[in-house]
Amino acid sequence: MLMVVPLSEMGPGDKGIVVNILGGHNARQKLVSMGLTPGATIQVLESHPMGPIIISVGGVRFAIGKGLAGRVMVRKL
Repeated sequence: MLMVVPLSEMGPGDKGIVVNILGGHNARQKLVSMGLTPGATIQVLESHPMGPIIISVGGVRFAIGKGLAGRVMVRKL
């Protein structure tokens, strides 16, 4: 069974493939500029309850807020 979850629900060490980006044009544009496009492989490096999520995409680290991370739908690996 394929498990698709928002990036915001993944924990440290989790890996996945981006399947969809929800939201308006500005949110999508910001995420795409970070390399979060459908088919991209990502890994969660750190996740803080009251802070950002630190992810790795293509060997580059990014910090994104929980709200934005909730718009990225990921198939867990």
